[in-house]
Amino acid sequence: MSIGRCNHTPLPEHPAIYEGTDRSVGFAIGILLYLTPSNLLNWCNKNRGELSTGTGRPAMRQLDACNPPQAPNHPLPSPSWKQCVMEAPALWRRHLDDTFEFLNQIRKSSSQQEICQHLISYAQRFGARNVLAGPIPPPRALRREQISDVLLDAWPQQWSERYFSKGYLHRDPTIQLVKRGVTPFRWSEMDQIFRVCSFGRQIMAEASEFNLRDGFTVPFATLNGQPVGFSVAGEKLEPGPHDRLAFQLVAACAFGCAALLADGKQASTPVRLSPRQQDVLRWVAEGLTVVEIADHLNISRNTADTHLRLVRQRLGVTSNVQAVTTAFRLGLIS
Repeated sequence: MSIGRCNHTPLPEHPAIYEGTDRSVGFAIGILLYLTPSNLLNWCNKNRGELSTGTGRPAMRQLDACNPPQAPNHPLPSPSWKQCVMEAPALWRRHLDDTFEFLNQIRKSSSQQEICQHLISYAQRFGARNVLAGPIPPPRALRREQISDVLLDAWPQQWSERYFSKGYLHRDPTIQLVKRGVTPFRWSEMDQIFRVCSFGRQIMAEASEFNLRDGFTVPFATLNGQPVGFSVAGEKLEPGPHDRLAFQLVAACAFGCAALLADGKQASTPVRLSPRQQDVLRWVAEGLTVVEIADHLNISRNTADTHLRLVRQRLGVTSNVQAVTTAFRLGLIS
């Protein structure tokens, strides 16, 4: 089924939302993974004047937009406005402190699952309850390759099974925008960025059946240019301008830490799967649902569920997608 060609249109003008996007993601990828948060905070402290009152000035720009200085012939600004101006650097400093404290928690995580828990705890402040992140494979990638590329997975499992089994990845409008390298966007803003085709709307409608009605996606790229999608979602998201900017730092740092764990993590004790467990997991990697796996292997659904539950326990993960990713990394399936 063809979804047609989507016409790209310029991003809406939201200076307080989009300004500084490239800078924040660049810091996260290039510095945060190799410097301690305290060192980066020291740099920000030395440049706090630029951050709070310079050309970028996220906090001050919002004050200017909400309470602009009055013309010379008018009375001077009220004391409350001047107090806001004086307190803006302190407010921005508190935001930095909170953000870097959280980034330090991510850096100390010992598993991708722990990173997911931290991310959900952080994103709950603006309504998100789920997270999914990973590099976007090429269009001709097999379903098992699509699943194995997922690095962070706290997505509804039944939706993931449907999504990969039906080959939704490259028809997903959020993925199409990620591959275009646009700035971070809320799902509700996609119509302002490009034309979402009918099949794309169908995918988003199906996602809403699993309480993924609203989301926020941060696109960026690996050093070799592979696009990366990082999404949080829930029933209703209400991220403020600071949330949107700060989450770009959080997303880039979390993705980098998850990638390091995926590359370097070795099981403390050898993990062994039975031939039947390997068979079940291979079919999960091909995008089959539990019912389809049971029919294909001529076993009951309960038996297939039991095999997958034991696999997840042995691999120390909580979802079938994570199980496939971990099994590929450990060489348990191919």
